[in-house]
Amino acid sequence: MLTYEAKKTINACRFCWMCRHVCPVGVATGKENNGPRAKAMFLYLNEKKGNLECEIAQDLYECALCNACAANCETGYEPAIYIREARANLAAGGLVPEKVERVIEDLERTVNVYGANIDMQAWEKECKKDCGVLVYAGAAALIKTPENVRAFLSLLNKAGLNASLANANCSSVAAEYDLLGDVAEVREKATKCASELSSHGAEKLIVLDPSDAVMFKQKYPAWGIRVDIEVVTATSFVAGLIDAGKLNIRRQSGRVTYHDPCRLARDLDETEAARHIIAAMGYELSEMLESRKLTRCCGGQVLAAHAPEIVEKMAASRAEEAARTGAEILVTACPGCFANLDGGEYIEVADIFSLLDRCT
Repeated sequence: MLTYEAKKTINACRFCWMCRHVCPVGVATGKENNGPRAKAMFLYLNEKKGNLECEIAQDLYECALCNACAANCETGYEPAIYIREARANLAAGGLVPEKVERVIEDLERTVNVYGANIDMQAWEKECKKDCGVLVYAGAAALIKTPENVRAFLSLLNKAGLNASLANANCSSVAAEYDLLGDVAEVREKATKCASELSSHGAEKLIVLDPSDAVMFKQKYPAWGIRVDIEVVTATSFVAGLIDAGKLNIRRQSGRVTYHDPCRLARDLDETEAARHIIAAMGYELSEMLESRKLTRCCGGQVLAAHAPEIVEKMAASRAEEAARTGAEILVTACPGCFANLDGGEYIEVADIFSLLDRCT
Protein backbone atom coordinates (compact mmCIF):
# COMPACT_ATOMS: atom_id res chain seq x y z
CA MET A 1 0.00 0.00 0.00
CA LEU A 2 1.09 3.56 -0.68
CA THR A 3 1.10 6.39 1.86
CA TYR A 4 -1.24 9.36 1.72
CA GLU A 5 1.63 11.60 0.54
CA ALA A 6 2.42 9.24 -2.34
CA LYS A 7 -1.23 8.96 -3.36
CA LYS A 8 -1.65 12.75 -3.27
CA THR A 9 1.39 13.15 -5.53
CA ILE A 10 0.17 10.43 -7.89
CA ASN A 11 -3.22 12.12 -8.24
CA ALA A 12 -1.51 15.39 -9.14
CA CYS A 13 1.07 13.93 -11.51
CA ARG A 14 -1.26 11.70 -13.51
CA PHE A 15 -2.98 14.76 -14.99
CA CYS A 16 0.18 16.76 -15.68
CA TRP A 17 2.63 16.79 -18.61
CA MET A 18 4.68 19.79 -17.54
CA CYS A 19 7.91 17.96 -16.63
CA ARG A 20 8.07 15.50 -19.51
CA HIS A 21 10.72 17.58 -21.33
CA VAL A 22 13.11 17.62 -18.34
CA CYS A 23 13.11 13.89 -17.51
CA PRO A 24 16.57 12.74 -18.68
CA VAL A 25 15.49 9.12 -18.98
CA GLY A 26 12.41 9.95 -21.03
CA VAL A 27 14.38 12.33 -23.26
CA ALA A 28 17.07 9.69 -23.82
CA THR A 29 14.70 6.80 -24.62
CA GLY A 30 11.80 8.67 -26.20
CA LYS A 31 9.44 6.40 -24.26
CA GLU A 32 6.35 7.95 -22.71
CA ASN A 33 6.48 5.24 -20.03
CA ASN A 34 9.67 6.76 -18.67
CA GLY A 35 8.08 10.04 -17.65
CA PRO A 36 6.67 10.78 -14.17
CA ARG A 37 3.10 11.13 -15.48
CA ALA A 38 3.06 7.64 -16.97
CA LYS A 39 4.41 6.14 -13.74
CA ALA A 40 1.75 8.01 -11.77
CA MET A 41 -0.97 6.74 -14.09
CA PHE A 42 0.27 3.15 -13.82
CA LEU A 43 0.30 3.35 -10.03
CA TYR A 44 -3.12 5.01 -9.88
CA LEU A 45 -4.67 2.24 -11.98
CA ASN A 46 -2.93 -0.47 -9.98
CA GLU A 47 -3.98 1.13 -6.70
CA LYS A 48 -7.59 1.04 -7.89
CA LYS A 49 -7.16 -2.70 -8.45
CA GLY A 50 -5.69 -3.09 -4.99
CA ASN A 51 -2.29 -4.49 -5.96
CA LEU A 52 0.84 -3.83 -7.97
CA GLU A 53 1.51 -5.83 -11.12
CA CYS A 54 4.83 -7.02 -12.50
CA GLU A 55 4.04 -5.46 -15.89
CA ILE A 56 4.78 -1.97 -14.56
CA ALA A 57 7.86 -2.93 -12.53
CA GLN A 58 10.37 -2.28 -15.31
CA ASP A 59 8.96 1.20 -15.91
CA LEU A 60 9.20 2.06 -12.21
CA TYR A 61 12.87 1.11 -12.12
CA GLU A 62 13.73 3.03 -15.29
CA CYS A 63 14.22 6.25 -13.34
CA ALA A 64 17.41 7.86 -12.03
CA LEU A 65 15.56 9.57 -9.14
CA CYS A 66 17.43 12.74 -10.09
CA ASN A 67 14.52 15.02 -9.08
CA ALA A 68 14.60 17.06 -12.30
CA CYS A 69 10.82 16.70 -12.34
CA ALA A 70 10.48 18.04 -8.80
CA ALA A 71 12.89 20.92 -9.46
CA ASN A 72 10.72 22.02 -12.38
CA CYS A 73 7.34 21.45 -10.68
CA GLU A 74 5.56 24.75 -10.11
CA THR A 75 3.26 23.13 -7.54
CA GLY A 76 5.96 21.46 -5.46
CA TYR A 77 5.27 17.78 -6.04
CA GLU A 78 8.05 15.18 -5.90
CA PRO A 79 7.45 12.05 -8.02
CA ALA A 80 10.42 10.29 -6.40
CA ILE A 81 8.20 9.81 -3.31
CA TYR A 82 5.79 7.45 -5.04
CA ILE A 83 8.48 5.82 -7.16
CA ARG A 84 10.52 4.80 -4.10
CA GLU A 85 7.41 3.61 -2.26
CA ALA A 86 6.34 1.57 -5.26
CA ARG A 87 9.79 -0.01 -5.47
CA ALA A 88 9.57 -0.99 -1.81
CA ASN A 89 6.21 -2.67 -2.50
CA LEU A 90 7.56 -4.41 -5.60
CA ALA A 91 10.50 -5.79 -3.64
CA ALA A 92 8.22 -6.95 -0.81
CA GLY A 93 5.94 -8.65 -3.32
CA GLY A 94 8.71 -10.39 -5.25
CA LEU A 95 7.88 -8.40 -8.39
CA VAL A 96 11.28 -6.82 -9.03
CA PRO A 97 12.49 -7.23 -12.66
CA GLU A 98 15.15 -9.91 -13.10
CA LYS A 99 17.90 -7.45 -14.08
CA VAL A 100 17.21 -5.35 -11.00
CA GLU A 101 16.99 -8.42 -8.77
CA ARG A 102 20.53 -9.37 -9.80
CA VAL A 103 21.75 -5.92 -8.75
CA ILE A 104 19.96 -6.22 -5.40
CA GLU A 105 21.57 -9.63 -4.87
CA ASP A 106 25.01 -8.14 -5.63
CA LEU A 107 24.27 -5.32 -3.19
CA GLU A 108 23.35 -7.77 -0.43
CA ARG A 109 26.38 -9.93 -1.12
CA THR A 110 29.09 -7.26 -1.53
CA VAL A 111 27.49 -4.02 -0.21
CA ASN A 112 27.71 -2.38 -3.66
CA VAL A 113 25.84 -2.59 -6.96
CA TYR A 114 28.89 -3.88 -8.83
CA GLY A 115 29.15 -7.24 -7.06
CA ALA A 116 32.82 -6.49 -6.39
CA ASN A 117 34.74 -6.90 -3.16
CA ILE A 118 36.63 -3.81 -1.95
CA ASP A 119 40.02 -4.52 -0.40
CA MET A 120 40.05 -1.87 2.31
CA GLN A 121 43.33 -3.19 3.74
CA ALA A 122 45.10 -2.23 0.50
CA TRP A 123 43.60 1.26 0.68
CA GLU A 124 44.56 1.69 4.34
CA LYS A 125 48.22 1.48 3.30
CA GLU A 126 47.73 4.75 1.40
CA CYS A 127 46.20 6.54 4.40
CA LYS A 128 47.06 7.58 7.92
CA LYS A 129 45.34 6.16 10.99
CA ASP A 130 43.62 7.95 13.86
CA CYS A 131 43.39 11.28 12.03
CA GLY A 132 41.03 14.18 12.59
CA VAL A 133 39.87 13.92 8.97
CA LEU A 134 37.91 10.91 7.72
CA VAL A 135 37.17 10.49 4.00
CA TYR A 136 34.13 8.53 2.83
CA ALA A 137 34.98 7.77 -0.79
CA GLY A 138 32.15 5.32 -1.46
CA ALA A 139 31.97 2.23 -3.61
CA ALA A 140 31.59 4.04 -6.94
CA ALA A 141 34.85 5.93 -6.42
CA LEU A 142 36.85 3.04 -4.98
CA ILE A 143 35.74 0.55 -7.65
CA LYS A 144 35.09 2.62 -10.77
CA THR A 145 37.42 5.63 -10.36
CA PRO A 146 40.18 4.77 -7.86
CA GLU A 147 42.57 7.21 -9.53
CA ASN A 148 40.27 10.05 -8.46
CA VAL A 149 40.34 8.89 -4.85
CA ARG A 150 44.14 8.92 -4.91
CA ALA A 151 44.11 12.41 -6.41
CA PHE A 152 41.83 13.65 -3.63
CA LEU A 153 44.02 12.10 -0.93
CA SER A 154 47.03 13.69 -2.65
CA LEU A 155 45.38 17.12 -2.42
CA LEU A 156 44.78 16.67 1.30
CA ASN A 157 48.40 15.67 1.76
CA LYS A 158 49.59 18.75 -0.16
CA ALA A 159 47.42 20.87 2.10
CA GLY A 160 49.22 19.40 5.12
CA LEU A 161 46.35 17.18 6.20
CA ASN A 162 46.47 13.51 7.09
CA ALA A 163 43.33 11.54 6.38
CA SER A 164 41.88 8.14 7.13
CA LEU A 165 39.64 6.34 4.66
CA ALA A 166 36.26 5.15 5.90
CA ASN A 167 35.32 1.54 5.29
CA ALA A 168 33.24 1.49 2.08
CA ASN A 169 32.02 -1.99 3.03
CA CYS A 170 29.89 -0.12 5.55
CA SER A 171 27.26 1.20 3.16
CA SER A 172 25.75 4.67 3.35
CA VAL A 173 22.62 2.90 1.94
CA ALA A 174 22.33 5.38 -0.94
CA ALA A 175 21.92 2.49 -3.41
CA GLU A 176 19.69 0.49 -1.08
CA TYR A 177 17.41 3.49 -0.59
CA ASP A 178 17.05 4.00 -4.34
CA LEU A 179 16.41 0.32 -5.06
CA LEU A 180 14.34 -0.73 -2.05
CA GLY A 181 12.90 2.50 -0.66
CA ASP A 182 12.45 3.53 2.95
CA VAL A 183 12.16 0.13 4.67
CA ALA A 184 13.33 -1.14 8.04
CA GLU A 185 16.25 -3.10 6.56
CA VAL A 186 17.65 0.03 4.92
CA ARG A 187 17.35 2.07 8.12
CA GLU A 188 19.07 -0.68 10.11
CA LYS A 189 22.04 -0.60 7.73
CA ALA A 190 22.12 3.19 7.95
CA THR A 191 22.21 3.01 11.75
CA LYS A 192 25.13 0.58 11.58
CA CYS A 193 27.01 2.84 9.16
CA ALA A 194 26.44 5.91 11.35
CA SER A 195 27.72 4.04 14.39
CA GLU A 196 30.88 2.92 12.61
CA LEU A 197 31.63 6.39 11.25
CA SER A 198 31.08 7.96 14.67
CA SER A 199 33.40 5.43 16.33
CA HIS A 200 36.42 6.74 14.40
CA GLY A 201 36.61 9.79 16.63
CA ALA A 202 37.40 12.09 13.69
CA GLU A 203 36.34 15.72 13.74
CA LYS A 204 35.28 15.93 10.11
CA LEU A 205 33.82 13.50 7.55
CA ILE A 206 34.57 14.49 3.94
CA VAL A 207 32.21 12.77 1.50
CA LEU A 208 33.41 12.29 -2.07
CA ASP A 209 30.18 11.01 -3.65
CA PRO A 210 27.17 13.39 -3.55
CA SER A 211 24.78 10.42 -3.30
CA ASP A 212 26.40 9.41 -0.01
CA ALA A 213 26.47 13.02 1.19
CA VAL A 214 22.70 13.30 0.68
CA MET A 215 22.21 10.29 2.94
CA PHE A 216 24.50 11.54 5.72
CA LYS A 217 23.35 15.17 5.63
CA GLN A 218 19.64 14.76 4.91
CA LYS A 219 18.17 11.26 5.14
CA TYR A 220 19.94 10.11 8.30
CA PRO A 221 18.73 13.16 10.30
CA ALA A 222 15.22 12.70 8.87
CA TRP A 223 15.29 9.10 10.11
CA GLY A 224 16.59 10.17 13.53
CA ILE A 225 20.00 8.57 12.86
CA ARG A 226 22.89 10.59 14.23
CA VAL A 227 26.43 10.76 12.86
CA ASP A 228 28.61 12.23 15.63
CA ILE A 229 30.95 13.97 13.22
CA GLU A 230 30.70 17.07 11.00
CA VAL A 231 29.77 16.03 7.44
CA VAL A 232 31.02 18.11 4.50
CA THR A 233 31.09 17.53 0.77
CA ALA A 234 34.49 17.11 -0.87
CA THR A 235 33.93 20.13 -3.12
CA SER A 236 33.04 22.50 -0.30
CA PHE A 237 35.97 21.25 1.79
CA VAL A 238 38.50 21.77 -1.01
CA ALA A 239 37.04 25.20 -1.80
CA GLY A 240 37.69 26.04 1.85
CA LEU A 241 41.30 24.86 1.58
CA ILE A 242 41.78 27.18 -1.39
CA ASP A 243 40.30 30.13 0.50
CA ALA A 244 42.63 29.37 3.42
CA GLY A 245 45.66 29.41 1.11
CA LYS A 246 46.46 25.77 1.85
CA LEU A 247 47.08 24.81 -1.79
CA ASN A 248 49.71 26.24 -4.12
CA ILE A 249 47.88 26.24 -7.46
CA ARG A 250 49.56 26.83 -10.82
CA ARG A 251 47.04 28.70 -12.94
CA GLN A 252 46.08 27.09 -16.23
CA SER A 253 44.73 28.36 -19.53
CA GLY A 254 41.91 26.95 -21.61
CA ARG A 255 38.15 26.63 -21.50
CA VAL A 256 36.16 24.10 -19.48
CA THR A 257 32.51 23.39 -18.80
CA TYR A 258 31.10 21.94 -15.60
CA HIS A 259 28.53 19.18 -15.17
CA ASP A 260 26.62 19.74 -11.93
CA PRO A 261 25.94 16.36 -10.27
CA CYS A 262 22.18 16.29 -9.71
CA ARG A 263 22.37 15.12 -6.08
CA LEU A 264 24.88 17.85 -5.27
CA ALA A 265 23.06 20.69 -7.04
CA ARG A 266 19.42 19.82 -6.41
CA ASP A 267 19.37 17.80 -3.19
CA LEU A 268 22.21 19.58 -1.37
CA ASP A 269 21.79 22.98 -3.03
CA GLU A 270 25.54 23.22 -3.70
CA THR A 271 26.56 24.66 -7.04
CA GLU A 272 29.26 27.25 -6.42
CA ALA A 273 32.04 25.39 -4.58
CA ALA A 274 33.12 23.51 -7.71
CA ARG A 275 33.01 26.69 -9.77
CA HIS A 276 35.21 28.34 -7.16
CA ILE A 277 37.74 25.52 -7.57
CA ILE A 278 37.65 25.86 -11.36
CA ALA A 279 38.20 29.61 -11.13
CA ALA A 280 41.16 29.08 -8.79
CA MET A 281 42.78 26.89 -11.45
CA GLY A 282 42.50 29.76 -13.94
CA TYR A 283 40.24 28.06 -16.45
CA GLU A 284 37.59 29.98 -18.39
CA LEU A 285 34.18 28.44 -17.61
CA SER A 286 31.60 28.03 -20.37
CA GLU A 287 28.29 27.06 -18.84
CA MET A 288 25.95 24.50 -20.34
CA LEU A 289 22.33 25.59 -20.74
CA GLU A 290 21.23 22.90 -18.28
CA SER A 291 23.38 23.75 -15.31
CA ARG A 292 23.15 24.32 -11.57
CA LYS A 293 19.71 23.17 -10.33
CA LEU A 294 18.57 22.68 -13.93
CA THR A 295 21.37 20.20 -14.57
CA ARG A 296 20.62 17.08 -16.58
CA CYS A 297 21.42 13.77 -14.88
CA CYS A 298 23.78 11.45 -16.75
CA GLY A 299 22.31 8.30 -15.23
CA GLY A 300 23.80 7.48 -11.86
CA GLN A 301 25.37 4.19 -10.86
CA VAL A 302 22.23 2.40 -9.68
CA LEU A 303 20.47 2.82 -13.02
CA ALA A 304 23.73 2.02 -14.85
CA ALA A 305 23.96 -1.28 -12.99
CA HIS A 306 20.71 -2.67 -14.42
CA ALA A 307 20.00 -0.48 -17.46
CA PRO A 308 23.40 0.47 -18.96
CA GLU A 309 21.88 0.98 -22.41
CA ILE A 310 19.73 3.84 -21.06
CA VAL A 311 22.58 5.44 -19.14
CA GLU A 312 24.82 5.30 -22.20
CA LYS A 313 22.28 7.41 -24.10
CA MET A 314 21.86 9.84 -21.20
CA ALA A 315 25.60 10.31 -20.78
CA ALA A 316 26.20 10.69 -24.52
CA SER A 317 23.57 13.43 -24.69
CA ARG A 318 25.22 15.26 -21.81
CA ALA A 319 28.68 15.00 -23.40
CA GLU A 320 27.31 16.38 -26.67
CA GLU A 321 25.81 19.34 -24.82
CA ALA A 322 29.17 19.94 -23.15
CA ALA A 323 31.00 19.86 -26.49
CA ARG A 324 28.64 22.49 -27.90
CA THR A 325 29.91 25.02 -25.35
CA GLY A 326 33.26 25.05 -27.13
CA ALA A 327 35.04 23.84 -24.00
CA GLU A 328 38.04 21.54 -24.17
CA ILE A 329 37.32 19.75 -20.90
CA LEU A 330 34.09 18.56 -19.28
CA VAL A 331 34.63 18.69 -15.51
CA THR A 332 32.54 16.87 -12.93
CA ALA A 333 32.69 16.41 -9.16
CA CYS A 334 30.93 13.06 -8.79
CA PRO A 335 32.58 9.62 -9.11
CA GLY A 336 29.41 8.14 -10.61
CA CYS A 337 29.11 10.91 -13.19
CA PHE A 338 32.78 10.59 -14.11
CA ALA A 339 32.34 6.84 -14.60
CA ASN A 340 29.33 7.38 -16.88
CA LEU A 341 30.49 10.33 -18.98
CA ASP A 342 32.49 9.67 -22.13
CA GLY A 343 33.46 12.61 -24.28
CA GLY A 344 34.70 10.42 -27.12
CA GLU A 345 36.56 12.44 -29.73
CA TYR A 346 34.68 15.61 -28.88
CA ILE A 347 35.72 16.58 -25.35
CA GLU A 348 37.96 15.40 -22.52
CA VAL A 349 36.20 14.37 -19.31
CA ALA A 350 38.00 15.18 -16.06
CA ASP A 351 37.37 14.71 -12.36
CA ILE A 352 37.69 18.07 -10.61
CA PHE A 353 40.06 16.76 -7.93
CA SER A 354 42.34 14.99 -10.40
CA LEU A 355 42.44 18.18 -12.45
CA LEU A 356 43.32 20.26 -9.38
CA ASP A 357 45.93 17.73 -8.23
CA ARG A 358 47.73 18.17 -11.54
CA CYS A 359 47.78 21.93 -10.95
CA THR A 360 49.32 21.81 -7.47
